[in-house]
Amino acid sequence: MTRARPTLYAGLALALAYDAQRVIRMAPEAAGLFGGITLAFHELGHVLWSPLGEWCAVAGGSLTQLLVPIAAGLLLRRQGDALGAIMPLFWLASSLGNLAAYIGDARTLDLPLVSIGDGEEIIHDWNYLLAHAGVLAREAQLAAWCRMTAWLVLGAAVVLFARQWRQETRRR
Repeated sequence: MTRARPTLYAGLALALAYDAQRVIRMAPEAAGLFGGITLAFHELGHVLWSPLGEWCAVAGGSLTQLLVPIAAGLLLRRQGDALGAIMPLFWLASSLGNLAAYIGDARTLDLPLVSIGDGEEIIHDWNYLLAHAGVLAREAQLAAWCRMTAWLVLGAAVVLFARQWRQETRRR
C-alpha cells in the first residue's frame, strides 16, 4: 500500500458520507453520486429477475440495487482491500435512502418513473408490491424503516472506516 492511500480513502469516505446523508435526508434533487448507477442496476434487476415471474421482476429492481453494493464490498474484501471494501457501504446507505423515497411514494405516485419497454404500462414497483401484499397503507412505515436502516448502514460505514483507517495508518 502506498503512503497516500489511507489519506485518499479518508477524503473519499468523507465525500461519500456527506453525499449519502443528503440522499437519506431526501435533500432536494439529491439523487447522489451513486444515483445513476443505482438506477441502472435497479432497471437491470427487473430484467434479471423476470424469468421468475412478474412479482419477482418487479421486486428484483429494488433487490438488485441493494445486492450490487454488497457484492462490490465482498469482492474488494476478497481482494484484500479492507479500506476499499468499506466504500460500497456508503453506496448501500445511499441506495437505501433512494429506496425509502420510492417506497414512500407508493400511494401518491408523484415520482417520475423510468420505463425500458416501448408502449408498456409503467408500473410503480412499490405500489404494485405493497398492493399485492395488501399493505399499501403501510408505505410510510416501510419507508421509515428503510430510511432508518440507511442511517444505520451509514453509521456502520463511518465507524468501520475510521477503525480500519486507524489500523492501517498505525501500521506505518
